[in-house]
Amino acid sequence: MTRFVLDCFYRPAEDLADSRQEFALTNTGSKPLQAFTLAFTALNRASADAKLENAKSFSRVASFHEITPEAGTTIGPGETWSFAITGLANVARHRLDGPKSAYVSTEGGVIEVMCNHLEAPEELDSGERRCIPDGELCGPLHIVPWPQKVDVSEYADNKTSFLVDRGSAEEKAAAAKISALAARLFPDSPHPFRFAPSHHQIGIEFRQDTSLADDGYRLEFDHSKTTLSYSGAAGRDYGLTTLAQIAFGSFRAPETFKFPARGTIEDAPRFSWRGTHLDVSRHFRGPKDILRLLDILAWGRMNVFQWHLTDDEGWRLEIKAYPELTVSGARRGPGCQQVPQLGFATEVYEGAYTQDEVREIVAHATSLNIDILPEIDVPGHSTAVLKTYPHFADQAEAPESYHSVQGFPNNALNPAMDETYAFLEKIFAEVASLFPFEFIHIGGDEVGVKSWLDSPKTQRLMEEKGFADTLEVQAYFMGRVRDMLKKLNRKLAGWDEVSHGGGIDPDGVLLMAWQKQEVTKDLIDQGYDVVCTPGQSYYMDMAQASGWQEPGAGWAGVSTPEDCYTYEASAGLSAGSENRLKGVQACIWCEHMTNNTIFNHMVFPRLYAVAEAGWTEPANKAWLRFAAQAPFFPQL
Repeated sequence: MTRFVLDCFYRPAEDLADSRQEFALTNTGSKPLQAFTLAFTALNRASADAKLENAKSFSRVASFHEITPEAGTTIGPGETWSFAITGLANVARHRLDGPKSAYVSTEGGVIEVMCNHLEAPEELDSGERRCIPDGELCGPLHIVPWPQKVDVSEYADNKTSFLVDRGSAEEKAAAAKISALAARLFPDSPHPFRFAPSHHQIGIEFRQDTSLADDGYRLEFDHSKTTLSYSGAAGRDYGLTTLAQIAFGSFRAPETFKFPARGTIEDAPRFSWRGTHLDVSRHFRGPKDILRLLDILAWGRMNVFQWHLTDDEGWRLEIKAYPELTVSGARRGPGCQQVPQLGFATEVYEGAYTQDEVREIVAHATSLNIDILPEIDVPGHSTAVLKTYPHFADQAEAPESYHSVQGFPNNALNPAMDETYAFLEKIFAEVASLFPFEFIHIGGDEVGVKSWLDSPKTQRLMEEKGFADTLEVQAYFMGRVRDMLKKLNRKLAGWDEVSHGGGIDPDGVLLMAWQKQEVTKDLIDQGYDVVCTPGQSYYMDMAQASGWQEPGAGWAGVSTPEDCYTYEASAGLSAGSENRLKGVQACIWCEHMTNNTIFNHMVFPRLYAVAEAGWTEPANKAWLRFAAQAPFFPQL
């Protein structure tokens, strides 16, 4: 039974110091509330010097706020206590920027509070919501991403599946694998491939053709026979996936989609890197969800999964050398070393992957032609580490001498301490043993320019090395980490800030350009290999419309499904530099994604828009065709 409800109203001002949030805590229970504090998590944070009205004091760590009322404050049944905070650290743009979870704490314990979404003045709400048009197909085929060349002149409407009774054992096993993929994604649909003759089937003949790219394929349709030509295993699997999509579409919407009866499809991916990033630190997703997401990526012929395993809010990967990382480092909530963040305030929120679970997930990804890029985010975003092992901080550094952009105090590993590198050597050795991919992602993003300025050890390092600022300190750190990875036969991948402070030698380094669209060109011109993932277009957590009620973040503006689909990663690149653009990537950041309903609303169909950007040449893309197919894309 709900005993308390928290309402919050946002009142913006030109100056954030004058911006204000008004709160109302209503007692809907039958007993008075007294001698309490109120705690809540909200991305729209109070500033460090915020002023309170009708409350005594407050404390804040990132999104976690704790408010102490004036002495003697009592809320009787049916009554409301109102207070206000003037002075905000950031602007609110959508309803989910307000309190996500809350509780009142009394001598008797913690009591959950229901949070209504943040309200705002009417003029802040454009009323706009996500819009995906019905679309218009260019032919009766369900295929995503769209192939490079489709030349089909006849269609059949009486077919139900493809027959795989010819071919090698390996080819039949590949067909069974893709059939199982389709069955997992669409358990209410028939399997696309059968292995014994029946009625209404189209037979498949396999043909190896070394003139094709390793990940390319060709399909030739001749009424009762389809020939699948391929060079490598990936191309064979991609061709089978296309056939499975054709079969699924014709079953799910037979009035719209058909089997080809005569013609050809010739296909190969545009980019070698077609990635999706998932943040599991903010909101943990168990192995079943990860396996499901990998299936979804395979259905869209995406081939890289960046697994964001660590951040301020939690460490999610078992490390044998440091077992406490997945105990205290993976927990937040009342009574934990880490306070609640981003929802679920009344419970101990936790989760981590065992190394055996990781091995199972890596094997599953490999079977689907997906490489897993593990991310261990350093030196910043390390609150979970430093709360678990506080001796990794310079003990002479003043607490809260700097704050990250998310509001975490002193959250960066110290580049001047030998203990930092000894820790990372053990971490990366275990990571390399679990993930066979040639790259390890080391983060490198959002390290505050004031980091370490109060650390005597870092100050001595800067003096010894002649570093002018902390950006150069970070570049020094990145160089040492890169050398560490080289010894493990791994290459360094990171966010675009790795290039700051003079950066590191770009040879063999892969950077994700995220802060704005122009960064892709800037990094390529500096000699880096780049994956394009701008927040303005490819961040799945950005709201899809300007309206206040549309869920999502707004720091990078609005990213409508059409904007996401039509964005072109290569726009503006210098002549001859296109080969350094390795591909594109969708980034799923989970601050707002507290449940699967919100996740699916925000991620789809935009995830498949990025999949098509990575696979399909721009001349072959068509927004209305994509929109018409969007209702048939699988979701989590």
